[in-house]
Amino acid sequence: MKIKEKELKTFYIFLLSQFVSQFGSRLTSYGLILWAYNQSGSVLSIALLSVSYLLPEILLNFIAGSISDRWNKKSIMLISDCIAAVSSCFIIFLLITQNMKIEYLYIINIILGITDAFQIPASEVTISLIVSKDDYIKTSGMQSFCKSFIDIFYPVIATVIYAIGGLEAIVSIDLFTFAFAFVTLAVFIKIPEMQHNSAEQESIWQKCVSGIKYIKQECGIKELILFMAFVNLIAAIYTTNLAPMILSRTINNRIQLGIVNTSIGIAGLVGSLIVARMKNVKNKVPLILNIMTFSFLICNIMLGIGRNYYIWTIAVFLGNSLIPVLMANVTYIMRTRVPIHMQGRVFSARNTLQYAVIPIGNLLGGILSDKVFEPLMLEPSKWSIFFEILVGSGNGSGIALLYVCLGIAGVLGCWSFGKNKKFRMLDDN
Repeated sequence: MKIKEKELKTFYIFLLSQFVSQFGSRLTSYGLILWAYNQSGSVLSIALLSVSYLLPEILLNFIAGSISDRWNKKSIMLISDCIAAVSSCFIIFLLITQNMKIEYLYIINIILGITDAFQIPASEVTISLIVSKDDYIKTSGMQSFCKSFIDIFYPVIATVIYAIGGLEAIVSIDLFTFAFAFVTLAVFIKIPEMQHNSAEQESIWQKCVSGIKYIKQECGIKELILFMAFVNLIAAIYTTNLAPMILSRTINNRIQLGIVNTSIGIAGLVGSLIVARMKNVKNKVPLILNIMTFSFLICNIMLGIGRNYYIWTIAVFLGNSLIPVLMANVTYIMRTRVPIHMQGRVFSARNTLQYAVIPIGNLLGGILSDKVFEPLMLEPSKWSIFFEILVGSGNGSGIALLYVCLGIAGVLGCWSFGKNKKFRMLDDN
């Protein structure tokens, strides 16, 4: 019992350090978006900030995970934090000397994407090392709670700080959060050493390949990763079109958009509390499929047929409230099914496969909205008249129809994966 309490105490300290660090990082990311938009007035420049961060993280995930399996986890995280802190110092220097340009932010985001590619798998494996199997669900719920808390409050806090002290104040706060997280991790957290086997003699490239081979051989894990990639693809299309649809249908009412977005974070908090108190469920695959079926049905279809922000708020709250439960069970399967000495390379391969579809979904979401669904609903035809009964008319009605189609596609996808025997094998002991 004392060992378990000690493990949880270490996790709590680690979670606190990560929470503080991530909160500071999100403040800075949002502050950079505000600064970039004020300077250029271009949505494309903001989109490129996200792409410049995401692409190197995706491309380097394979190598980063293999290195994480070989190197000391604490050292990887500390070095990554230091590089991020140097980037923050460089931002302050550019602001003080009035030499800040958006092009520099692209370079900085590329660097941050590279460091996070190494830090994220190291952090995931660290939790596997310091937490017992029985507490995977509970600790995942706590992580979801912290993430949801950050998602709710960082835009408001960043906006207030930006209005009072500018980007310099936000980045300075980020540096303080870095110092807290760095000292906490370096001094107060002891990460157990992994027991390596003969595979440790493999080269980095061999480790990368072995991670891919493991996924190919473990059919159930492969199907789970493909399922989550499918979910991420739908979610990317959904996320890309949420703000445009609400703004189009409310005559640019940003307050109502803010209410809908805030309800997503609140749903995450509620779901995290559910995870923290729920018992470990034996049959996790049906639970995962049922949660996503419910989310696709309620969230996407209600967003489509709804005509005001009251319905949209209810839709996104119900659709997102059980996502932490889903993520906790997916995480449990991955942590218990993948040998701990291979988790770095396998988790990184998983991340690459799951997240590579997000830019595709973002692009596809824009194309479907601008080139297909909005023109369909705005040009008089027998089809537009037919679908008006379901989603209404005017600007944003095409995106609403797209949401209905996403809901249907999501349900059919869940049904298809549910028929997959290899996927259901994950519940076999």
